[in-house]
Amino acid sequence: MNDAVVTALIAAGAAIAGGALTGVFTLAGAKRQAKAAWAAGERQAAAAWEAGRQQAAAAWDAGQLQATAQLDVARRTLTEQTLAGQRAVRRAAYVTLLSRTDNAQQALAAWQSAIGTTDEAPRRREYDAAMGAVGEALNVVRLEGPDTVTAAAQTLRDALAITSPATQHSVAQAEFLDAARAALTPVQSLPGG
Repeated sequence: MNDAVVTALIAAGAAIAGGALTGVFTLAGAKRQAKAAWAAGERQAAAAWEAGRQQAAAAWDAGQLQATAQLDVARRTLTEQTLAGQRAVRRAAYVTLLSRTDNAQQALAAWQSAIGTTDEAPRRREYDAAMGAVGEALNVVRLEGPDTVTAAAQTLRDALAITSPATQHSVAQAEFLDAARAALTPVQSLPGG
């Protein structure tokens, strides 16, 4: 064989071996790049998953806070409406009692002025009827309360008794008004409570 053929075979073998060696290194590099890209993709997916989970958790927490706040507002509104309704019923009961005690006071004065006249008996019946109406109004006040107003209302009714001094009615009425106003004054809550 001639030297040129041997040289050509050696050169061809070297070229093939070089190409094969380059291919092996290229394949190994491509595998490393693919593995690194896969790992980077996994890290990116995990980070995106965690960010989404945190965002969902934050949205859930915000939703719960908002729902709790709305329930609190609704609860407070309902409580305020209930208390306002209770005050309105009490106010009506107190006004009725005051009106009926005023009528009984006038009936008592009219009866006392009529003693010894022909109007004495009818005026006494008017006084008795007026005191019956006071008793009915007092029962409503007893139901609505509170105890301080009920006690003052009882004292006011007792001040209309035949044997009570004339000045006792105005004192008892003032005490009843003070107790009624205190009971009807809304309680101011502290901020946040």
